[in-house]
Amino acid sequence: MNHTVKFFKLATYLILLILFIALPFTVYPQTKDKIRIGNPIALSGINVAGATMSQTRAYDMWVEDVNARGGIYVKKFGKKLPVEIIRYDDKSDIGTAVKLTEKLLLDDKVDFIFPPWGTASHFALAPVITKYKSPVVAITCSSVKLRELAPTVPYMFILLNQPQEMGAALVELSKELGVKRAAVIHHTDLHGIEFASVVVPLLVVSGIDVVLYKSFPVMPKDLSPLLKEIKAANVDALIAFTYPPETFLITEQAKTIELNPNLFYATVGVAYPSYRDKFGANTVEGIMGSGVWNPRVSPAAKEWFDRYVKRWGEETDRWGTAGGYATGQILEKAIDIAGTLDPIKVRNAIASGVTFDTVLGPVKFVNQFNTYYPGQVGQWQNGEFLTVDKTNRQAKPIYPKPAWAK
Repeated sequence: MNHTVKFFKLATYLILLILFIALPFTVYPQTKDKIRIGNPIALSGINVAGATMSQTRAYDMWVEDVNARGGIYVKKFGKKLPVEIIRYDDKSDIGTAVKLTEKLLLDDKVDFIFPPWGTASHFALAPVITKYKSPVVAITCSSVKLRELAPTVPYMFILLNQPQEMGAALVELSKELGVKRAAVIHHTDLHGIEFASVVVPLLVVSGIDVVLYKSFPVMPKDLSPLLKEIKAANVDALIAFTYPPETFLITEQAKTIELNPNLFYATVGVAYPSYRDKFGANTVEGIMGSGVWNPRVSPAAKEWFDRYVKRWGEETDRWGTAGGYATGQILEKAIDIAGTLDPIKVRNAIASGVTFDTVLGPVKFVNQFNTYYPGQVGQWQNGEFLTVDKTNRQAKPIYPKPAWAK
């Protein structure tokens, strides 16, 4: 009996030894057949227009382009893998966006996340992507607090230009143009509060008198009383920190009451082609807005813009859409550098200081922030939204703004 036990023990040791020796040379089957990207985003609710314009179409077009080339080459698997987006409707609700992100990572087991629309959603997402070590390139996220937050969220990378840069460029331009008196209004969401908190002190320091500084609730039905107050104040500049519906409302009501300051500026929505098309190129002539990208940035940008128009039947916006597509380009290059889909290694590739060649321009992250953006202040001129701040000026600013077109 003892001899039998010893025999089986010896046989077991021999089998384990053979397996140990052979293990490094074993070829395992390749089970990975695609790269899956989760995308919780507004397909309904108040954010759907912004999400569609800046992100969902851009993401989808990037996937189509990648798959037309056979996918993304992943060195670990020795082959190209096609890309698939798994998208859920967050219904423009922040809590839903967070829950869906966890579902995508834990239940659907996606490889990466494309984020939802809006600054507040990104803030809510930050703890989740940090917990699960999932890198996210944020395009529709703009906040003063991000630079303070970034070190605690090492998996978030900020692609969009921020209030500090855009605000400083706006104030510098206002001073250059000779603005003396300004009215500043903003909605009571984080975007408006933070932008105003940056710009108002800079205006004052620059010697520009802020004669009216007021807030209003998010998505109001009527702003005509406030606009009439601004008209009575006889200011040189109206500066509004707003979301698209508010931007459209202010423009419509300002035109109705003939409020026509020398400088008319609003943030989100001015750069949309739908803004120009709703009011007409003649009506929006001379109106300024935040953030600038346009097809004139580079030949590659023009080629991509033309393909986008052909694909979707309408133009991109002149701020974030190119960044949405660039998000995919950055991820693709980071996977190539990492040679794997390991999210930690892909995250490190994004943070490595490499320059990513994108339709937005040459993107490089330093301390998680993109160091380049084509423009900070844009202005509608002859139907195109052009950079008029000094950083990458494409056209001489029109000042004063022309009278409203009849």
